[in-house]
Amino acid sequence: MEEISFSGLQKLVKESKGMKAAITFHSVADTDSVASANAMATYFENSTLVNPDYITKNAMTLLKKYASQKVRIAEKIPEDADIIVLVDVNNFEDCGNLSKELASTGKKILIIDHHSPKKIDNKNVTAFNDESYNSASSIVYELLESIGHKIDADTAKLLAAGIIADSAQFKNSTPRTFIEIGQLLSLSNSDYASLSDEFHHVPYYERSAAIADLFKSEVVIKNNFIFIYGETATHANVLADKAIDIGADVSLFVSKKEDEISFSARLRPPLDKQTGIHLGAIMKNLGTIIGGSGGGHPCAAGAYGPRQSGQSEFIEKFMLDVLDKIKNVSGE
Repeated sequence: MEEISFSGLQKLVKESKGMKAAITFHSVADTDSVASANAMATYFENSTLVNPDYITKNAMTLLKKYASQKVRIAEKIPEDADIIVLVDVNNFEDCGNLSKELASTGKKILIIDHHSPKKIDNKNVTAFNDESYNSASSIVYELLESIGHKIDADTAKLLAAGIIADSAQFKNSTPRTFIEIGQLLSLSNSDYASLSDEFHHVPYYERSAAIADLFKSEVVIKNNFIFIYGETATHANVLADKAIDIGADVSLFVSKKEDEISFSARLRPPLDKQTGIHLGAIMKNLGTIIGGSGGGHPCAAGAYGPRQSGQSEFIEKFMLDVLDKIKNVSGE
């Protein structure tokens, strides 16, 4: 694997513009994943966005609303792709159904990511991995802007959504975050309040149901840490976020439909640094309980699968994993 600087990334992407690109991201894709992938897809003259397994409901809603019309979505890497671009992920293991193919392909692979760097023993891989960025959308925006690629209003909105989501609604922000959000608001001819309403608008009947589900959720206090968990028929990620907003330290919500079950978990920053909890790692390990997969970030993660019978075991083991991390730490 070759690691490159930002200038090296600029050079490589400019040289690859005419190539047929397959662009993908991590399993259980979130808003940052689809936003950065969509933006990269608008750059290449011939590109396909490849879904490795599952895109969260909120991310899919935003993708359908703001994705470029030229972007094609597929479940497999096109055989004639010249280059594979991985955004918001820096290893093959977290790429769901594409993991084995990525490990064995002879195609050129470019990684653009902001997580803790990982080495890949593959000469076809080139990686730009910088943890100083709080999102892949931030890297992609800076990259495209710096090489002169015109970003349309809808792409700007989706990139803004990616940055906002991965900054935990600005809780993990840097000066770069606010500069980029200001520029993206200008490109989208919008303001933050209007954009936020577009991103988070939920029909009144779903809001009513979500409020009722939040009131029915369970509250557990251990070592002065507040856990909130429950079940919802609407958006599990929304309730997980709201639980943190109203004071929870850790939240976990589950939703079910037909033959699928999904979990959304949240952790109040900076508890990940204080306790060593990484929700993404926990959800990845527990995904097999529901016959699926999981992953995400230290403070926001999810898991999905078809095995609804694993719900109780999943919640129990999630609680045990978190409790193990905080047993020697006292909350405030």
